[in-house]
Amino acid sequence: MADLGAIMIEILLYLIALIIITIFMKIALGFFSKANHTEFGQVFLTSFLMTLILFLFDWFWPGILGLIIALILIWILISVRHNTGFFGAILITIIAIILYIVVAILIGILFGVTLLILF
Repeated sequence: MADLGAIMIEILLYLIALIIITIFMKIALGFFSKANHTEFGQVFLTSFLMTLILFLFDWFWPGILGLIIALILIWILISVRHNTGFFGAILITIIAIILYIVVAILIGILFGVTLLILF
């Protein structure tokens, strides 16, 4: 049985990662003028549901097929919750990932650490 300290650290790291995902998703949603529910709390809920979908498919159906199905469900979730359309959801995901990588590289250059280790 894992000790409580290790579990608390894992939960804290998950929450930090979830907040980071939410920030980049919110920025990416800002590029779409007709997107709905772009407040931080709404985007946080979407990010939480995205991580839950990824976890469940990785747990019960690991592998590339489970990842593909999870991504399709995530894109459907984004398109329905934020009214962006399916291809808009794909673009939001791509923009958020590109923004994350750029910021992680800049932080790595400036401070000698990187956010890439969180994922």
